[in-house]
Amino acid sequence: MLAEAFGDRPPFTWIEPDPGLRAAGLRALFGVTLEVLHPVTEGTQVMAAGDDVLGVAVWAPPGRWKPSLWRRAQVGPRLVRAVGPRHVSGFANRGGAVDKALERSHPAEPHWYLVALGVAPEAQGQGVGDALVRAGLDRCDAEGVPAYLECLTELEGYYARFGFSRTAEIPMPAGAGPQLSMWRAPESRAGTAPGQG
Repeated sequence: MLAEAFGDRPPFTWIEPDPGLRAAGLRALFGVTLEVLHPVTEGTQVMAAGDDVLGVAVWAPPGRWKPSLWRRAQVGPRLVRAVGPRHVSGFANRGGAVDKALERSHPAEPHWYLVALGVAPEAQGQGVGDALVRAGLDRCDAEGVPAYLECLTELEGYYARFGFSRTAEIPMPAGAGPQLSMWRAPESRAGTAPGQG
């Protein structure tokens, strides 16, 4: 579901221009993300109706937004199997450039990190994404911990509705598409940005 939700969006369209390879690579990438990098047991939320996954909010707990080297090492073999040895270096090199750009802008203050939010096409416009974001932010508020995310500039208004504020425009590789970093203090500390509270 996440591969389908993100398949036609930057930076993934820049990471792998070929739609077929991109779909296969994203299925592998999100598979290892949910199983190893940011598993459901550590804070990721899934909304389902029966056997159908309607939406997923991938959350990383405070202090664990950057997976260990051991966890990250498990991405490579899956990508090789998904896109083939001839194509994996391009996918990995461009993906690595995006990761480095996002990491450079990541705040040091402890926070819950919304890694990704995706909703199945047939469930869009039904409040699934809103419910997933609100559930995660309820946890942030209960714990008194801020939340952080990166998003396309066109999604700034969407996340602003939940109390997120733009902290920076992230310098991305040329062609990867503009990204913003956004921060939300827990309700009891609303208005503080990284380094202010």
